[in-house]
Amino acid sequence: MSQTFVRRVVTGIDTAGRHVISGDGAAPNTIETDTVAVSEVLWIDGPLLSIGDSPDKDNSGFALEPPPGGASARVIRMPGIPVGADPDTTWLRVAGDDAATPGMHATDTLDLMVVLEGSVVMGLEDGERTIGPGEFVVQRGTLHRWRPADESGWTYFVAMLRPDLNTKADIGGVKPATSGDKPVRRVVTGSSVVDGGAADHRVVTDSAVVDGGAAHGVSSPTTTITDLWHTGGPLQSVEQGGDPDGPWSLVPPAGGLWFRLVELTPAPPSEDGWHFTPTIDVDVVLRGRVLLELPDGVQTELGPGDVVIQRGTNHRWTALGDEQFAMATVMIDATADNA
Repeated sequence: MSQTFVRRVVTGIDTAGRHVISGDGAAPNTIETDTVAVSEVLWIDGPLLSIGDSPDKDNSGFALEPPPGGASARVIRMPGIPVGADPDTTWLRVAGDDAATPGMHATDTLDLMVVLEGSVVMGLEDGERTIGPGEFVVQRGTLHRWRPADESGWTYFVAMLRPDLNTKADIGGVKPATSGDKPVRRVVTGSSVVDGGAADHRVVTDSAVVDGGAAHGVSSPTTTITDLWHTGGPLQSVEQGGDPDGPWSLVPPAGGLWFRLVELTPAPPSEDGWHFTPTIDVDVVLRGRVLLELPDGVQTELGPGDVVIQRGTNHRWTALGDEQFAMATVMIDATADNA
C-alpha cells in the first residue's frame, strides 16, 4: 500500500471530549500500481447512527455499490490512451456490459464526482462529453461509461450514495437544477421519457451554477460557497435532489446532504472562522494550500489531492500563500432518525 497516492486526514472527538486528528496517512483500503490507483477514503454501511462512525469498512475490496442508505467515497487514478490506440477501445469495461457499447452500465446510486487531474470522456445515450479538471458531474442512476480523453492519465473523486427505500422522512426545499452565472461547470445526468415510453438517459443540465444569493450559496470577501447539489433529506431515489429552494443554510436538512465547492482567498490572520456541524464531511483539496486548525493548537497543512474526513469537530480553514484555495465537500447529516 502506497503512502503517496492520497493523503487522508481524519478528525474526531476522543473519549476525553478533545477534538483531535485521529488519522493522517493513506486510507487502509488503498491500492496503487504504476497506472491505476484507488483509495477508499470513506465507507458508510447504512444510515449514519453516530457522527463518530468509523470511516472504513472492516474488510478490503471495492464493492461497486454501498449498501442501501450507505455511501462510499473514493479517489481513483486511471491511465490515458496508449500511444497509437483507438480511443473507442479504451472504454472502461464492466462485468456484463455489451460489446457493442463497451463499459456502458448503471448503478442504483447518486454519484457526486469532480475531476482532479486530466480529462475524461463520459458517454451517455445522448452522446459524449469531455469533463476536465475542476468540473463536476452529478450522476443520477443513468446508463454511462468512461474513457480517457487523451494520452495523459486522469484522477477523480467520487462519492456514491445509495437510496434507502425504507426511509419515511419527508423531502423538501429542493428545486430542479438550473444554470447560473458562476463559471463552475456542473453536468447533471437524468432520465426522461421519449417516444414509446422508454427512459432515455441523458444530460439534463450542462452549465454554470450560481455562487451568490440565498438559493445557491454564500459569498464574503474571503469565502465563497457554491452549492452543487442538495438532497432535501434522506436519499430515497437516485433522481432526488437539485438546487436548494429557500434560505441558505450551512448544514443540510435531517438525513440529507450538501455537495459544495468552497473557495477561500488568502487574508491576514484572524480569530474568525471557527465552526462545527453535526455532519460527516468529505473534503477534497482541488487547488491551493490551507491550514486546518482544531482547538488546543491542533493543526495540519493540506494541499491539492489531500482529503479530510471531518467528524463533528470544531475547526477552521485558513488559506495559505497567494493562491486561492478551493475544495469540494460532501456534507452528510448525522443526526436524523432514519428508521
